[in-house]
Amino acid sequence: MNEIYELTVCPWTPGNPRNDHQLIFPLNDDRLMLVWCEYYADSPSLVMFVPYAHRRIGDNMPCRISAKISTDVGRSWSDTFTLQDNIGQMNVKHPNLLRLPSNEILFTYTVRNSVSDLRIYMKRSNDECETWGESCQISSLSGMNFTNCDHILQLRSGRILLPAHHGAFHGRGDHYQALCYYSDDDGHTWTPSEVRMDLPKRGAEEPSIVELQDGSLLAVIRNSLGAVYKSYSNDGGRSWAPPESTGLAAPASPPLLKQIPTTGDLLLIWNHNADLDHPHQGDRNPLTAAISKDEGKTWENIKDIENHLGYDSAYAAVTFVDDEALVTYYTRSIATYGESVKLRIFSIDWFYQ
Repeated sequence: MNEIYELTVCPWTPGNPRNDHQLIFPLNDDRLMLVWCEYYADSPSLVMFVPYAHRRIGDNMPCRISAKISTDVGRSWSDTFTLQDNIGQMNVKHPNLLRLPSNEILFTYTVRNSVSDLRIYMKRSNDECETWGESCQISSLSGMNFTNCDHILQLRSGRILLPAHHGAFHGRGDHYQALCYYSDDDGHTWTPSEVRMDLPKRGAEEPSIVELQDGSLLAVIRNSLGAVYKSYSNDGGRSWAPPESTGLAAPASPPLLKQIPTTGDLLLIWNHNADLDHPHQGDRNPLTAAISKDEGKTWENIKDIENHLGYDSAYAAVTFVDDEALVTYYTRSIATYGESVKLRIFSIDWFYQ
């Protein structure tokens, strides 16, 4: 592994047994802000033991959105502060941050009140995240509105897209359709896709979207069919074509799709592994990267970012700073389930070697 730097930036503890859904957001004065979901113990008995059981760190457990600051391009980080308190009956999760051309910053997150009530909220900052305006709900579909970290984007037209997936409830027998909420007025009003992405079994989840050179959109999708699937939109996310397989093996785990700013090529990060007999169609290991020089038609330079037997590594995010890629993801021991956020810094050239 030829990374420049490696750090477990948010290690799990009994008091904070799960850390995930992270992103790194550039602030002014060459600062970076790491934002993530920090689960926390809320009773005396929970703080005394290591996780050991997945139910202790499940998706419905108490969680807030926390942050740290780096002034040396990710080599070291400040103490933790709270970016968003837990205002839900269960938790708050799934942060996304977007800087508008005006330098106003939009912050979206989800509020989970029950297994059939997950809503998306947004607030704004005009002073580099020091203070925030009032939060407002932007999701209009009832039920469960999931987003994923580091996925919001603004198109060349000015339209803002927040990739999401939606279903009636979360639990055994659930089914989801992938979509995006879009806004043409700097996030003041939002509309969900009219024609959405769907697939058999559990459906289409956690889309990651990029804008292609001709203005069309490419989404890659989590699913339970054993491969990364993709879909296209020719109308800015209002409607989506039926998804098709990329041929890249994958479990039920989210792929991340980004455009590399220095080359214009596409970077895909996903779990390159599939086992259809596995409950989640495979382990979340290895965590793999690939490059596309033809806008997602073919993929090359397939190489592992993390390959650690006995561990899951997933939910990647990437921030490009000059000629470096700062890749973050959660990693956890399958034996104990304690989840930490890991940072690896690579030169962009590494993805092409």
